[in-house]
Amino acid sequence: MVARRCVCLALLAARVAAGAELDLFVTDYGLDPKTDQKPLVARPVTYGSPQEVTIRAADGKAVTFKAPAAVTVQRTSAGGERDARLFATPGEFEPFSFLLRPRQTLEEVFITASDLQGPAGAIPASHVGVTSVEHFLGEGRDILMPLGKPWNMAAHSTEFFWCTVQVPEDAKPGLYQGHVTVTSKGQPVGAIAVTLEVLPIRLADPPFALGYNYSSPKDDAALKAHLGDMRRHGMTCVAPLYEFHLPVNDADTSEFGGFIEAYRRAGFPAPLYFATPMELQLSTLAGYGAETSKRWQQKFLQVMRRLHAETLKHNVPVLMSIGDELTNKGIEGVKVAENLARFVWEELPEIATTSDMNGYREVMAMAPWLNVATFNNGWDGIDHHNQGRTLINKEFLEELQRKTGAIPWFVNAGTGRFPFGFFFWRMTKFGVRGKVEWYYNLRNERGSVVRTREAMVYPTLDYERSREGIDDLKYLCKLESLVAEARKAGKGQDECARAEAVLGKIAESIRTDWSAYSSGGAKFPADGFDLLDPEKMADLGGLDALRRLLADQIVALQAAMR
Repeated sequence: MVARRCVCLALLAARVAAGAELDLFVTDYGLDPKTDQKPLVARPVTYGSPQEVTIRAADGKAVTFKAPAAVTVQRTSAGGERDARLFATPGEFEPFSFLLRPRQTLEEVFITASDLQGPAGAIPASHVGVTSVEHFLGEGRDILMPLGKPWNMAAHSTEFFWCTVQVPEDAKPGLYQGHVTVTSKGQPVGAIAVTLEVLPIRLADPPFALGYNYSSPKDDAALKAHLGDMRRHGMTCVAPLYEFHLPVNDADTSEFGGFIEAYRRAGFPAPLYFATPMELQLSTLAGYGAETSKRWQQKFLQVMRRLHAETLKHNVPVLMSIGDELTNKGIEGVKVAENLARFVWEELPEIATTSDMNGYREVMAMAPWLNVATFNNGWDGIDHHNQGRTLINKEFLEELQRKTGAIPWFVNAGTGRFPFGFFFWRMTKFGVRGKVEWYYNLRNERGSVVRTREAMVYPTLDYERSREGIDDLKYLCKLESLVAEARKAGKGQDECARAEAVLGKIAESIRTDWSAYSSGGAKFPADGFDLLDPEKMADLGGLDALRRLLADQIVALQAAMR
């Protein structure tokens, strides 16, 4: 039955494409859309550290290279440009992207998805969402929007689309197949064949705090929609910042309390990161004198105690941020930072605190008096008082924990797949336990990872890729937990050894300094990474090939533990 369905899908794709003059192919969703984008399957194959390479040139002459560092082969055609081959677990969201470019005018264009038929029923078409990539803030901050009504496309115009398959929680393992069809005036002109393998794996939230800064929408329905969207994108915490009321001129903490309850109902497992109190130091208490004055300190304590009293009404742990990037004030800001952190530690020991920090000396001044040290990669300060020290690296993390008791979190350390996934996982080996990024809904201005309109949410490409990173993290954590469980039970020791070797090789290949990736041009995984089959790396892409390797290790270890 499955084989016959495969033949039918292939015939459908061939039939609808035969008379159509258009480019239609699956693209690399990790790349920002460009009109010269190539099919996913057109990626070159790179072989790392080959022993010998012989090339026969067009004139028939042979050239041999002994032990080159790598060799890259550009395939003339790998086939399958219109095949989307996916794998996922029950409950997972798995995307692919594609390009459409007609060679003559197409009228009344529309795109629809079919059910994905599988071994025990179907994944309904309503779980296969096709959206259009539309301009918002450019590049990775362009947004995905519903298709709306049929539209016309001029000859040689190019449009990009993003398709997300939501695997039902009760989906049975096996292959599911269907198609995404492009029509013009109701007639098919091209189709993407979709094959999804549902894996026999159950993933769980990673044991870390992962989220974005957030502004109050001042609307309960919108708040519920936004929090639900963040949970569906894998976020385990939220960092409220702007537009939240602080009880400075009154004792009203109802908005804060309402948010805590909405956060709890949405199912966020990690502590709530309440960033709004940093505004007390930034601007809200500006009329009360310097931070060291008695008047300022009394008002600060009053507001913080009101907020803390509200948290005690709810069964949700809350972390409060008390400062914001005091490195920007130069060396004098470091003194302010230390005084503020020490003051709060001494006067408000009942409150779990952090501060958003952006410089080496600021962190080292505040961290001894904080529960959590939250920082970005840092900068020198206008007076260069940090002398070139950066923060998101192994050396600093080890120093921080050697000299202070603060738990390290990252802030503004990169959106997208790699920062939320493999890189974050690597840094957890040095004590990092959270990551807060800028910014979920910044009034739809630059920095926003979604565009909102009341309760409607339009995600950006970077936001969707962040979910993929968190999914990578889930696979990594799943394999690690299985290894620990198997070791404890004394089962599957050979499989454990293989899994540990894979995890170790991945860890070794990730540079432990964010600057290597953010400004140093490093790439992960590197071309020719010897842990991966070169052709599979080209066909799937490096990150998906790594995820598939992790999935295969998980399945093998699960089988050995039965």
